[in-house]
Amino acid sequence: MSSRDDCVVALRQAGLEADDSSLARSLYASDASLYRIPPHAVVRPRDADDVLAVLAIAREYAVPVTMRGAGTSIAGNAVGPGIVVDTARHLHRLLGIDAEARTATVQPGIVHASLQAEAIAQGLRFGPDPSTHTRCTIGGMIGNNACGSRALGYGRTVDNVERLKVALADGTTVVLGEGTPAGGHDALTQLLALVDEHLALVRTEFGRFGRQVSGYSLEHLLPERGRRLDRFLVGTEGTLGVVLEATVRLVEDAPFRALTVLGYADMFDAADSVPLLLPGDDRPDLGLAALEGLDHRITDLVPGAPDLAAGKGWLFAEVTGSTEAETRARAQAVAAAVGVPHRVVTDPLEQAALWRIREDGAGLAARSLSRPAHSGWEDAAVPPERLGRYLREFDALLRETGLDGVPYGHFGDGCVHVRIDFELEDPSGRRRFREFTEAGADLVASYGGSMSGEHGDGRARSELLGRMYSADALALMGRVKQLLDPAGLLNPGVLVDPEPLDHSLRLASAPSGPIAELFGEVHRCTGVGRCVADNTGVGGVMCPSYVATRARGRSRVLQDVAAGHLPVTDPAVDEVLDLCLSCKGCARDCPTGVDMATYKSKTLHARYAGKRRPRSHYALGRLPKWAAMTPPRLANRMLKSKALAAVAKRAAGIDRRRSLPEFSARSLRRSRDLATAETTATPDVWLWADTFTDHFGA
Repeated sequence: MSSRDDCVVALRQAGLEADDSSLARSLYASDASLYRIPPHAVVRPRDADDVLAVLAIAREYAVPVTMRGAGTSIAGNAVGPGIVVDTARHLHRLLGIDAEARTATVQPGIVHASLQAEAIAQGLRFGPDPSTHTRCTIGGMIGNNACGSRALGYGRTVDNVERLKVALADGTTVVLGEGTPAGGHDALTQLLALVDEHLALVRTEFGRFGRQVSGYSLEHLLPERGRRLDRFLVGTEGTLGVVLEATVRLVEDAPFRALTVLGYADMFDAADSVPLLLPGDDRPDLGLAALEGLDHRITDLVPGAPDLAAGKGWLFAEVTGSTEAETRARAQAVAAAVGVPHRVVTDPLEQAALWRIREDGAGLAARSLSRPAHSGWEDAAVPPERLGRYLREFDALLRETGLDGVPYGHFGDGCVHVRIDFELEDPSGRRRFREFTEAGADLVASYGGSMSGEHGDGRARSELLGRMYSADALALMGRVKQLLDPAGLLNPGVLVDPEPLDHSLRLASAPSGPIAELFGEVHRCTGVGRCVADNTGVGGVMCPSYVATRARGRSRVLQDVAAGHLPVTDPAVDEVLDLCLSCKGCARDCPTGVDMATYKSKTLHARYAGKRRPRSHYALGRLPKWAAMTPPRLANRMLKSKALAAVAKRAAGIDRRRSLPEFSARSLRRSRDLATAETTATPDVWLWADTFTDHFGA
């Protein structure tokens, strides 16, 4: 056996939930980025001791460790070649809320929305709220220093961390926070001394503006910043330590909110207007909680979207207040500051519908172009006062290189998201991807910006850090990594000694195998993760089987099959498709247009082409014929016999513990009620009489 096989044996002998099946390796090979790196094994720890055991075994066998929450990381922060540690499966407890101190202590795998629901019940909220708040984890937010739409009002994740319990690479557990800067650990003490040796470098290159998320945020270790090691570790993407628990700040939840929708001729004009809405020497503080930019190419994809102000580019400006009148007055003051077409929205349901468009921006933007659009260059930020000029040059760069993309994002912070129609299936397309990304990085650096504004650098941008930092700054980050992770076991290939940005690309494989025709379709799944949200909002369906089973990633497994990485006959394929209900919920609600029911049908057709199918396929696949041939009363009488019912269940592949439904005495199609119902030329309601509603409906 190899050392990695020995490692998996050791993980299991330690009582850990370790999985090295082809299914697990395929499911965890990708996150929401462009990258595919199958892990050697996936571990789902049940407590902090399990995490420490993973680190100990990783050290013994020299196997790297990558931490993972919801798998919505856009930069490739949550994929790695060794052990992937899934914190979302079990480490998702809220350990307590201190309403008086306004803090919450959580395990890293807790979903943001779960914490938010508990906090709001006490009149509080966790301020940062990424668009993936229904599924992203607090640990993931800490890893990437996530910000979200309301960071303008509430700050970034780092601004809201009060204390961290962290496992370092050597297995030491430290509790870090204000007043405990070094945690009694030699390497941390040396780290502070290292910063003291380079105070001028840290003060001039790090923390220059709010959304400078790229690299290590060494500014938090400055004496004037309180030497906050806990906050320094925020945004280090699991490369320096592993979060076991976090205590985060909560803020009072405002009783009233209003959204001013400001309309502009285009996105560039909207970006030009941003400085007018931010506080300055001659401008008052309008009290904005959020200031988001949106393009018409995104809103055009939303049927039945609420009315927007006249224009083709918009700013969503949110304000809060203690009374409805106060809030409306603040919203009107926002509109008056720029004097453009506007709408003030105070109805909470309409606000939620508008915010949902913004939250689905990544998925909608990926569908808005003539070619599939991808992440990769997705998260740059510049100082807000330079945003309009930057966006115009960025648009010109796209056109010069024959690419297209739709910008949107946190314009009040100068942070721009965009999905670009890179063609990654062939070498020339991958070459253009690299050329554009390098040029985009140089453009951002020329504006004093950051490669990443909130999602972290990961595998997509770590190679580009030399375009915004000096050689001395890069060397300093390397020394930090050497101090805290000398063996390079924690998320290697990210930030320090990075992998090239065009290595391990998920789309670089050519379609092959029996479902090659589905290659483009299954790659619609970009990992935005709407299917893993327990509550997708009013009217949402998404994936009901995930809520019950916690099984996800079906399209990702089919990506591996379509690319030839996994045989269609592999048991992992049957297992991952088995619990898909073919309900079409994803076809309706997935912002990227994934349609698992269609993919499942075509995959099973390819899987069994020219072969004998399982007995249940014949039994249930021909159910419409059996139902039409068998008199309902006779069928019901026969199925009341335990012996006959048992035979029917076995033939149909139905669990013996399930009861069988009764046939309706009268089918829906033959119902006299429908025959006598009043009809019109344009019916208000259409009833689809499929096999089950026709023959088994009440």
